[in-house]
Amino acid sequence: MSHYNAAIVGCGRIGSEFDEDPMMRKNYGIASHAGAYMNHPEIKLVAAADISAEKRQKFSLRWGVNRVYADYSEMLRNENIDILSICTPNFTHYDIFEKAIERGVRAIFCEKPISDSLENADKMVKIIQENDVTFLVNHRRRWDHLYLDLRKLIGEGGLGDIHQVSCYYNGGIANTGCHIFDVLRMLFGEARFVTAWRKDSHEKDDPNMDGYLVFENDVTVSMQSLDIQNYMIFEFDIYGAKRRFRIKQNGFEVGFWEAIASYRYDGLNELVLQDSPIVLQDPAMFKNAIQNIVDSLKGNAKSNCSGEDGVKALEMISAFHLSALTDKTVSLPLKERTYYVKSK
Repeated sequence: MSHYNAAIVGCGRIGSEFDEDPMMRKNYGIASHAGAYMNHPEIKLVAAADISAEKRQKFSLRWGVNRVYADYSEMLRNENIDILSICTPNFTHYDIFEKAIERGVRAIFCEKPISDSLENADKMVKIIQENDVTFLVNHRRRWDHLYLDLRKLIGEGGLGDIHQVSCYYNGGIANTGCHIFDVLRMLFGEARFVTAWRKDSHEKDDPNMDGYLVFENDVTVSMQSLDIQNYMIFEFDIYGAKRRFRIKQNGFEVGFWEAIASYRYDGLNELVLQDSPIVLQDPAMFKNAIQNIVDSLKGNAKSNCSGEDGVKALEMISAFHLSALTDKTVSLPLKERTYYVKSK
């Protein structure tokens, strides 16, 4: 075919508006679903839906898309859509997803978390499998060369056996924490145990939470939150037996240390700052994700962040909530699949 028709449900920040921010464009190149579709030569952005008339008008003017709808169901009925982005709050994802599948949409690019409960997320995975649909969750670091190169470095033993990991984030355990959890799975496999507690009040829908996780091979991870009103943070500090690797400034800086013979203490090693073996590249996460969709539709690739990956991240979010509620360590995988998680 000459092109794939794309449409978007949700014309807010990640759907469109981030590309109106000059700083986002400067630092990320492409910063929204709409911008990513408009950038790809094989995709035509044909329609969008949002309940806000103001957002619909802004979207139409910004991208030159005339067919904008207040009701996404009407859009799905009227438009011939190959690829659909779901850029709405997580409690709406399942219904939009189900209707898109019924209308024959071939590929779905879904914002995170995948859904509002593991029960609904499990249903989505089952439907994906039964209908042979291309499905991606926008845990965007799955398409970031920094994290892909780090996974390779760890997998090849470049840091030695992993002994301790610390993570720092803000912006809510579901909204931002899901990115932390997905990165941890990329690097260290499946989590086995979670112990967590709230940092914010019980009135907050998506609180910051702190906790400890134990992964395969007994890799232990501490996860610590900070108030986004003070500053934003998204960092990892990974200590291996041979070397230490730190992701700083939301992935725009890294640090690398190697254990060498100490010049202070006889018979001991110290971590000494070295040049990083991973060279940072210009961010191309959205560009790479959209290419992943096109390659998948052509049968040349699989989703780099599948429905199953989305379920696993949501499972760790749910485990943090359940551990905090019960003051107990929670084992994974979770048997409780109905716990409700709300995200922005």
